[in-house]
Amino acid sequence: MRSLKTFSAVALITVLSACVQAPKKQAFNHEAAAHIKTVAIVQAPNQESYDVVILGHPGMSFGLIGGLVAAADMASKSTDLNKAIDPAETRLQERFSAKLSEGLAKAGYVPNIVMLPKDAKEDQVLSLVKQQGNSGDAVLRINLSGAYWAAGPSTDYFPRLEAKVAALEASSGNVLYEDTISYGYAMPNAQTVHLASDSQYRFNDMSSLTQNPVKTREGLYSGLDAIVAQIVADLKKN
Repeated sequence: MRSLKTFSAVALITVLSACVQAPKKQAFNHEAAAHIKTVAIVQAPNQESYDVVILGHPGMSFGLIGGLVAAADMASKSTDLNKAIDPAETRLQERFSAKLSEGLAKAGYVPNIVMLPKDAKEDQVLSLVKQQGNSGDAVLRINLSGAYWAAGPSTDYFPRLEAKVAALEASSGNVLYEDTISYGYAMPNAQTVHLASDSQYRFNDMSSLTQNPVKTREGLYSGLDAIVAQIVADLKKN
């Protein structure tokens, strides 16, 4: 089980950064990418845990002590979620890479999935892929995360997926395309390409979120299909 300190850092920083940091955006450069045929899809290791995040938790209004109470509550709920869906069974990143590979192949690319070590940093991705000899013409760098979010303790829980995507020309490292795509719970004023989730994947409390693990996983998986479709549409050849 993750410590409370770890949960606080991951969940709260995620929420705050989503509120204040404008994501990087660059439309697909068709002219510069005209020669791109082979694409290395960078796959990060599967998530080891999935957070339950309650944005408007009442504890957040009562300073440090209240914040710790809120973090403890969310950590407990996250533990319950992970017991239900089992991250080793869910394998979100692995499933995403397979779906994206299939989608890009249908769009006319020749995709290749490249695994990266757990501690790889964003600015190391291109060089690490080249070291494996699998970079092809372009490298598709993706930072994908999945969770369940709610506006408050008595509101519905939605799947929340976010994919930070960048296509880099392998030879130069130039950015050919970059965007952030979110799915499910909608953050007000977030400057992402946002995709709504199916209403069947709204859970009105923790009991309904955890009592049917198959459906709870499907809520996350449905986001993969939507995000893949968006990326493939963005990278469509002229």
